[in-house]
Amino acid sequence: FLVAIRDTSGIVSGDEADDLLHWLRSLSGCPTVTHTVLASCDRHGDDSATWCYVEADAGNGVARRRCVACGATSALLNSAERWTFPPMHSCRSCAQSLVEVAAGIAATDNEATWLALAARCVGCGRIEGLTDVVVHGLSVDEVSAQL
Repeated sequence: FLVAIRDTSGIVSGDEADDLLHWLRSLSGCPTVTHTVLASCDRHGDDSATWCYVEADAGNGVARRRCVACGATSALLNSAERWTFPPMHSCRSCAQSLVEVAAGIAATDNEATWLALAARCVGCGRIEGLTDVVVHGLSVDEVSAQL
């Protein structure tokens, strides 16, 4: 598979969800990402849906995604309680709104301490960070289940 690549303008892109996960594992200047999770809608059994629309506010650390297959929404951690009504994300390269979303989680002894949320445009492959949040008192499994 093609690992996420950076072109001469600094734009990172990838061909598949694994490239997004690789990008998150490669983040620097932040807590070390120890776990990565591709967000998917759990309402589709073994055929999990990963394409979604996402709204995110980097300044306030809130995000939610809407499954393209069924329309179900899922808020990141406690985002629903602190919702700021950010606009729907669209790719800065091609303006596509459909993305795959993943989280990079920093953890110590399986306790999550920080999370970075990122998206890969399904139109052109551009990978962009969406938001990050400090996590308190949740295991990696609990955080992963809330994506």
